Amino acid sequence: MKSKLIAILLAGIIASGMICTHPAFAHNFGGDESATWIAKVAEIKTEASIVAKHVGDKSAIDYYSDALGEYWNANDTREMGERNTLLQQEIPSTINHTLNDARTTGNQNTVNDDVTKLSGYLDESIPVRVDPDKLNNSTIQVLSVTFVLKEALEKYGTAVNSTIDLNDMSQMKMDNMSGSMSMVSSTIVNPNAYENSIGLATAAQNLFNDIAAKNSDKSDANTKISTAFTKLVQDLNGKADVNTIMMDVHINLHPVLIDAYNLPISSHGTNNPGSAVPEFPLPALLIVVSIAGVIAATRLKSRIGF
Repeated sequence: MKSKLIAILLAGIIASGMICTHPAFAHNFGGDESATWIAKVAEIKTEASIVAKHVGDKSAIDYYSDALGEYWNANDTREMGERNTLLQQEIPSTINHTLNDARTTGNQNTVNDDVTKLSGYLDESIPVRVDPDKLNNSTIQVLSVTFVLKEALEKYGTAVNSTIDLNDMSQMKMDNMSGSMSMVSSTIVNPNAYENSIGLATAAQNLFNDIAAKNSDKSDANTKISTAFTKLVQDLNGKADVNTIMMDVHINLHPVLIDAYNLPISSHGTNNPGSAVPEFPLPALLIVVSIAGVIAATRLKSRIGF
């Protein structure tokens, strides 16, 4: 009778655990103003360089005007003014000149000059906005790479009109993690966002290449990350399905970046430095504990003669 009762209780716990348990992965990176600024510079440079490829194309320029408006706004201008009044004026002014010249003059050389000038101002802004100790910190630098990757995934989701958030790892199809299923090509519904996603992923790749060159002691991890970046960019160019792209980032890139460069992880909005392992949900823990308890009780029962 006691054995039956134990079996029933154990079955109930396991059943409830199977219903409630779901993988909760902690790939939400902690915020950092310095990393955010380094990422912002890379993102603005990316948008401006693509604008230069679309001189005279009003639709594309309108798209990138909106994108640049997201990366640089009045708050950025105000904060820059607290450190450097020249850059406070020149960066937003040159962004506007780049867009206006691309839209109205149609002069390729003029736009190219605008982009070069903007890139120079943005480079100057980094030591202005980022303290030296953080500027030379590989963790901060790699954190900026993950921020640019986040934007690349967001833009790819827009490009294919995805119904899921590509930055939400829990929405991945976990049964395809082995990669055994063949890749399915996506239909691009927003060509500008698609081009943008590739540009941002490439910018993230270039950022990492610069970091890797300064961290030769992490050669094994750097090789894995470089290989993963190459696959990501190839899959984006190949219009891969969103699950493949998510695997490229969440499975092949993030874990190695986290482990090699000690990236801060936040869970449910709380900064939590740690590794990129799944959180252990309570129901799953109950299953493990209950099974262990039953095994222990069974062994004890046999020893004392019940």
